Parts: sequence; structure tokens; C-alpha cells
Amino acid sequence: TVCEIKTGYGLDTETEMKMLRVIESLDKRHSIKIVPTFLAAHAVPPEFKDDADGYVELICGEMLPQAWDWYSGSHFAAEGTPVFADIFCERNAFDVGHALRIFDTAAELGFRLKAHVDQFTNLGGSRLGVESNAVSIDHLDAISDEEIALLAASRTVGVVIPTENFNGGKMQFAPARQMIDAGCAVALTTDYNPGSAPCASQPMAMAIACRYQKLLPAEALNAGTVNAAYAIGLGKTHGSIEVGKRADLNILDSTDWRMLVYEFGGNLVAETLAEGRPSVRNKG
Repeated sequence: TVCEIKTGYGLDTETEMKMLRVIESLDKRHSIKIVPTFLAAHAVPPEFKDDADGYVELICGEMLPQAWDWYSGSHFAAEGTPVFADIFCERNAFDVGHALRIFDTAAELGFRLKAHVDQFTNLGGSRLGVESNAVSIDHLDAISDEEIALLAASRTVGVVIPTENFNGGKMQFAPARQMIDAGCAVALTTDYNPGSAPCASQPMAMAIACRYQKLLPAEALNAGTVNAAYAIGLGKTHGSIEVGKRADLNILDSTDWRMLVYEFGGNLVAETLAEGRPSVRNKG
């Protein structure tokens, strides 16, 4: 009933800003709540192929200030929905120094922070994310034992993405079982995108996590709901059925909620409620 949408497919100021405006337009038109994330640091564009530093300066000097100005005048700000700044910290993309530069600029403007880290190689991104008080750090396939301990002692949510590994035919999944046992707050996401994870099914992500990352069904449900809400800054109002929270509910066509992870490839959601009102009906 809530989703995060990231920019990051323009890699120039005009297109990145257009994506933010489209995100706002979608949120106004649909009852499903959207949280915006500015991910201009998704990749180094061709015109900056040999000058990642120059692109980072463009992000910090022009893109982030314009994105914050947009947010300040948007309905997201008016209703208290947070906006995030994100970066892909990985070899052949952006290093830890780039991430720190973007984090410092974004935090000074008022953005909350996220990072894609340790997907293929460990560059120290998890440590930087925790030390920078990022709300979440994503991927974590190559996170170290020391960084797992740091994450467990922090308020940062570790977001694992089993759909990306599954789609890519990779059997090295993020160590979600170890992370949970260490005390980390672990969330699940589909990372729905056209490049690495063309899967929009959160139950599918949960099913994969149970099979390949050894989560228990209750842990997968927790990771895909309330922890996921905390990973986008909405944990106090969304993600669980509690007095005072928004009545966003999925009604299942099943007598046992564990069928969500036992079955895979289908859709057990019969109806979705947003703020207590019917939003989407799939069956009946």
C-alpha cells in the first residue's frame, strides 16, 4: 500500500527534475502512498565517463539544491512525507569519497539519506551509511561481519533485495539470516526496475528470502511490511496494524497468511485498502 520511487534514469538536471515531478503527479492521482528518492548518483553518465568527480560536483552544486527547492514546494513537504537522497556506491560507479560528498551536501539541505552499497564489492559503504545515520542501506551482498555488527548497533535499516540476485542467476544472496541473528533491522524490497529486477511482487521477494536466505515466514512478513516502512521513514504511521496507524491493509484470499511465502508466482491479495477505503480489488 506504500511504495518508494527513485529517480536515477536521467542523469542530467532537467530529466532528474522531470522524474520528481512525475512522481508527485502519480502520488496525487493514486491512493497508494509514494515516497520520493532522488538518485541522480545512480551511474556516471557518458559525458562524465572519465570525470566522476565532475558529475558529483554537478549533483552537489546544481541537482540537489534544485531537488530540495522542488520538494519544499511540493505536496510531499506539505503533508510531511520525507524525501531521500541516494547514491550507488560501487566499483565503476561512485566511491566512498563521492558518497560522503553527496551525503554532506544532501544532509545540509535537509534530505534524509539512503545508499546502495556492497552489491558486488565491499568498498566500506555500509560503514559510511551507518556513520552518516542513513535511514537505510540497500543490497549488502558483500557486507562484512564487522559491518553487520555496526549495523545491528545502529538505527539504520538493512534492505536486502533477493529478486535482483534471483533475476541475475546469482546464488550469493545478502546474509539476511546472519544479519537478523546479529540484531539488525532487515527489510525486504523487490527493487522493481527494468535493469536488474523486473519483479513488482513483494510476496515473491518474501518467498525467495525464505528459500535462499533462510528467513522464517514471520521474519519475511516483518521485513516486507513494518521494517520496510521504517526503511522509507514511515514506520510510525505505516507497516503494521496498530491503533493510530494508517489503515492500509491487504486482504488475502487464504485462511493462512503463511501461504504468502509458500506459494510463489501468483497473487493471494484479494483486496487492498488505503486509509481504510477500498483501493484495488483483484478478486470477488
